[in-house]
Amino acid sequence: MKHKKSELLLWEVIGIPFLIVVGLTLEFAYKTLNQNFIIGLFSVINNSIWENLKIGFFSIILFTLIENLSLKESADNFFTAKALEVIFMSILLSIYYLLFKYNFINNQIINHNIIFAVICTLSQMLSFRILTLNRNYPYLNLLSFLFLIIGTLIFFAFTINPPSNWLFEASKRLNNILKF
Repeated sequence: MKHKKSELLLWEVIGIPFLIVVGLTLEFAYKTLNQNFIIGLFSVINNSIWENLKIGFFSIILFTLIENLSLKESADNFFTAKALEVIFMSILLSIYYLLFKYNFINNQIINHNIIFAVICTLSQMLSFRILTLNRNYPYLNLLSFLFLIIGTLIFFAFTINPPSNWLFEASKRLNNILKF
């Protein structure tokens, strides 16, 4: 179904503050809510690269559910846009995390919030661009939907039983700054 560009733009613009607020909330929800197991599945439980990817992934997943239910019919390439948004945001968050971890970026928390807001904005812009493509790719959309489901399950599994790998090791520097 073709939606008006203005309707899709409105939703993607609404998504920017939503992603920022939900993402920053997920960053501290586990610690704030007494290390609740269910909350831990969706939020950061330590300051590893893997755990920090959850703030982008699950804020996008939650907004995807709201946006998809609110649009009368699914937009063309909807899940493709959201899957690519997740991938794009994950890449940017990983780069930022590594730059921060290895002391290439100042450690002020305000910088973290501003950079996260910029990453959310860029990700929503990418999503809008894909949503407004002139061609529909139904099979890619289905694969993207499956990617989002499998990604969710993988995050849950690796939160419960993280592999012994550098991606899952908490940054001591980040833990000291954020008081984890």
